[in-house]
Amino acid sequence: MISKIRKYQNSWLTKAILALTALSFMSLFGISGYVSSAGKNRAVIKVDNMEILQDEMNVKLQENIRKTQNMFGDAVTVDDEMRKDILAGLVKQNLTDMIIAREAQKENVSISDELIQQIISSQPEFMDASGRFSPELLRRQLSYFDMSEQEYINDLRQSILSRHLVSSPVEGIIFPQFMNRYITRIENQQKIFDYISVNPASLKIDRDISDEEIEQYYEDFAPQFEEAEKRDVSFIELKIADLTRNITPSDDEIKAFYQDNIADYVIPEKREVLQMVFDNEAEAEAAYKLLQSGSDFYQVAADKAGQDKETTALGEVTADSLLPELATEVFDAKLNDVVGPLNSEFGWHILKVIAVTPKKETSLAAVKDKIISLLRQERAYDEALEIMTVIEDKIGAGADLKTIAKEYDAKILSVKGLKEDGSYTSLNNKTYADLVTSADFLDTAFSYNENEVSQTIETENGFVLAAVDRIEDARLKNIDEVKPEIIKIWTENEKSAIAQEIVNDVVADLDSGENLADIAKRFNLRLKTTPPLKKGETFAKLNSAQAVEAFQTATGGYAVLSSGGITTIVSPLRVINHDAEDNPQQLEAANTHMRKDLEQNAAAALINAYARTMDVRVKYRLLGLEN
Repeated sequence: MISKIRKYQNSWLTKAILALTALSFMSLFGISGYVSSAGKNRAVIKVDNMEILQDEMNVKLQENIRKTQNMFGDAVTVDDEMRKDILAGLVKQNLTDMIIAREAQKENVSISDELIQQIISSQPEFMDASGRFSPELLRRQLSYFDMSEQEYINDLRQSILSRHLVSSPVEGIIFPQFMNRYITRIENQQKIFDYISVNPASLKIDRDISDEEIEQYYEDFAPQFEEAEKRDVSFIELKIADLTRNITPSDDEIKAFYQDNIADYVIPEKREVLQMVFDNEAEAEAAYKLLQSGSDFYQVAADKAGQDKETTALGEVTADSLLPELATEVFDAKLNDVVGPLNSEFGWHILKVIAVTPKKETSLAAVKDKIISLLRQERAYDEALEIMTVIEDKIGAGADLKTIAKEYDAKILSVKGLKEDGSYTSLNNKTYADLVTSADFLDTAFSYNENEVSQTIETENGFVLAAVDRIEDARLKNIDEVKPEIIKIWTENEKSAIAQEIVNDVVADLDSGENLADIAKRFNLRLKTTPPLKKGETFAKLNSAQAVEAFQTATGGYAVLSSGGITTIVSPLRVINHDAEDNPQQLEAANTHMRKDLEQNAAAALINAYARTMDVRVKYRLLGLEN
């Protein structure tokens, strides 16, 4: 089951994306969680009693596409092929996680919240300067990597389970030292390949489809020619910002907010101060006289108080941060004045003001509009919920969409020919494309009858109301409508059949002892020869796993490999061996690489062994991964 989807994961980009696919978090530090929504009840991945629904997978896919675009920007265009790669990676990751989680259930292995909390709170990247766990640093790190807090904890929990049930049992494979030389030789070995490719798209058909065949295809593929139910839907978006623009906080509320946040508006005067401290007044007086006669403050502090520059410089201080016995005198002094000696519980102080940063005060009048905006934001959601309740009461009383739109000055938008898969014929405002294809909107659009107004659908900006204007029932298209589609299907099938026949003939000739060059000439296929390649280096649009399979084929043998509908028949032509050098670093690197390969293979075998004891199902057709 797992191996079936490996073929989709070939590109460097897909491998980079896989680092983003498995994350979630449970609130252990008073942090709000991420809430995801499930859609229709169509399970696409199932492992015993565990399942993932189609809409859940769609949400995961959209999240990962967004993360991909954020990561690579304009350097990457997410086309259908890349979307399929990302989806295949998600399916593999989720399937693997579910198998591990199910095995953990069966073996009564669980990871406590206490352990998770202990691990998170001990991570250096989440600690402040004093070495204590900082929720703020955690949030900042997760935000940087575009992770929700809800995502992070499940990833950590899954990683611990995976290490316990998969990684630990297969780690520690050791090779005898003498084998390093042979491993290095294998690592550096190269092969040259002859190969031919059979591409159905390039083949010609020597006849046309008959009317009888068209009719037979129409009968055989009837479900494929069914036109799905379509709906025309009108909708309005009521934005929270628009609904709450008339909220006017009172003067008392504005003043209270200003006073509660006074530190943001009033920055007290600051002064940069030097200080020297003595045990008795006489020593302080002597130092003060030297300063009065023009001596340097730092030099006197060093000679008389035994202080270095770092100890002498207090830095920038406010009146509140100084000892009460010193504050008034220091903040009454002028720039470059020397103050003292002043007595405190710590001794006798002499201070000098070397810089002054005046007090900065932003008046209430200057920030009043900003405070009003902030207060509106604080109250907006609660106000919007009240408005939503009022609107839903009006809907219950029979109000139609036009009435509500007029009352709240909202523009009526429409999508026509909307299907349950999210496709549509037209949309009069393209900025709402993501909305009308979302699981919530589709579920709403197909849950109401004609002329019914829906309950509210929450969005990032506010909420949406929809009404079904027209329903076009599902129907079977007539044969004339689908004739071009039938001809296309027939043509593709005919070409694929011809291609398969050619492949079968080539394989039969190879099995009878003919060489690939002669066979290629007879079938008018172009014979190609690769340069020397190491294990895993790809050619002929093969993926890395197929390239390894070709490399493992014995000289004189052949491998039949398919990728993207094209079948490539590969025959190793020559092996090039390189003697291993007695380089300790190179030998050890080869040993490490081989050990990692074996550990990965052992881990994959272990997961497959777990899966064989479970009911594992993946609906590739619903996922769009069926060939």
